[in-house]
Amino acid sequence: MDITSVQYLLFVAISLLIYWNIPSKFQWILLLIDSTIFYFFNAENYTVIYLIVSIVSVFAATQLFTYFDRGTNPNKARKKKLWVLVASLVVNFGMLIVLKYTNLFIHTWNFMAGRNIEEVNWSASLAISFYTLQITSYLLECYWGIIKPQNNIFKLSLFTAYFPQMISGPISKYSEIGNSLFEKHGFDYDRVTNGMKRIAWGLMKKLAIANRVGIMVDRLWNNLDKYYGIWIWVAIIGYVIQLYSDFSGCMDIIIGTSDCFGIRLPENFKAPLFSKNIQEFWHRWHITLGRWLREYIMNPLLKSKTMIKLGDISKKKLGKKKGKKIPVYMSMLVLWATMGIWHGNSWKYVIGEGLWFWIVIVIGQLLEEPFKNLKKKLHIKDGKAWDFLQIIRTNLIFAIGMLFFRADSLSDALLRIKNTFPLNVSISMIVNTAIDTTEPLGKEGCLIMLVSLALMFIYDAYVYKGINITRKISEKNFVMRWGIYTIVILCVLLSFNVNEQGFAYAQF
Repeated sequence: MDITSVQYLLFVAISLLIYWNIPSKFQWILLLIDSTIFYFFNAENYTVIYLIVSIVSVFAATQLFTYFDRGTNPNKARKKKLWVLVASLVVNFGMLIVLKYTNLFIHTWNFMAGRNIEEVNWSASLAISFYTLQITSYLLECYWGIIKPQNNIFKLSLFTAYFPQMISGPISKYSEIGNSLFEKHGFDYDRVTNGMKRIAWGLMKKLAIANRVGIMVDRLWNNLDKYYGIWIWVAIIGYVIQLYSDFSGCMDIIIGTSDCFGIRLPENFKAPLFSKNIQEFWHRWHITLGRWLREYIMNPLLKSKTMIKLGDISKKKLGKKKGKKIPVYMSMLVLWATMGIWHGNSWKYVIGEGLWFWIVIVIGQLLEEPFKNLKKKLHIKDGKAWDFLQIIRTNLIFAIGMLFFRADSLSDALLRIKNTFPLNVSISMIVNTAIDTTEPLGKEGCLIMLVSLALMFIYDAYVYKGINITRKISEKNFVMRWGIYTIVILCVLLSFNVNEQGFAYAQF
């Protein structure tokens, strides 16, 4: 049941009609039933065992936390809770590592030892990377005493496997959505219509942009002998646009669906393509993953005795100003290595999605002062032109990371980087390539894609400025408002069955 399909829209519509017309105490049960149905439509049935083990292990752990806290000896309670926490983490991350990363260990062993062990082919649970991080955040916050444990295992199951999130997140906290999952929600015209608009917007980004741009990118990417040099850059920049419209479009459909049920999910994108540096980019791209890594990996590391000791030593050796940054850089290294590993079971992800961005951010921070001085000497002033150059630079840096993401392997990524030179190009080559890559789309398809792209970038320009574009459009006169809605709807309707493919992050 693909979330861009008519079947999904009918599934949501029927669920909503029932949801608004049943007693509030049964609404969360309907959502749990919907989530179960959705899971079995989109995953191998037996993989639900992994999901059940995860939920049961965390539920049991949090119930034991409550039991131990009733004891009279706080020190013994802390020790027991720590052992239970570790056991639950081992169970959950053990399943994730075995199911998703066994082949990474096999590849590494084969390379290091000169062996030829065959890969395994194990099916992981739907959205295992997303729900493992989500339920782990719940476990840790219960352990730290930030939230109270949920005493109903079925309610915990709904939080873990709430069906809109079971494709690509976002990674929510229990404190964010826990209460709203179980509260009464009746029909609310404004909320529902805004949710429907968000779904239509996401469908346009996925169907009219991502799927069409994907045709052009595939033409360039799959013909390396013909399209090398600058065309590798064109392909990968096109892939950035494809991936962004695909992933953020998926989020729009998910968040819009949840809004219709009265449950507000956290935003996962905030116009990242307008960012002026790579650190800002990652604060706007896949926001909930970055937040999870900072709160549950980087921040605890910075507070650890090891990092505090490293900071003290660094301050003595390098001085207070430089020395205090060393623990930050080392904690960031762990964060970005984890980011890379989370993205997949290959070293191309560790390097391209992790270490590359760590290197860029650290170098940027180290050179921040010298760069400011150079900018001052060259009399470079802030303004729209300078902002534009920063945006271009940031997106090119991000594109290099995405080259690794798109490549078949680490060696394939390095080969393509090697083949990005020379950059020579002629007018006739540009014309011929444009014709070759757009031919499958046709004139109508190209027009739909370009109109949709223009709408997406205009929308994001407002989002970047912090303007509520949905409200702004709703305040326009009838002709202007429905003119925009009609264009979006037409772009969606004319894009069904074009280069049908699943969401890029659904594999996670």
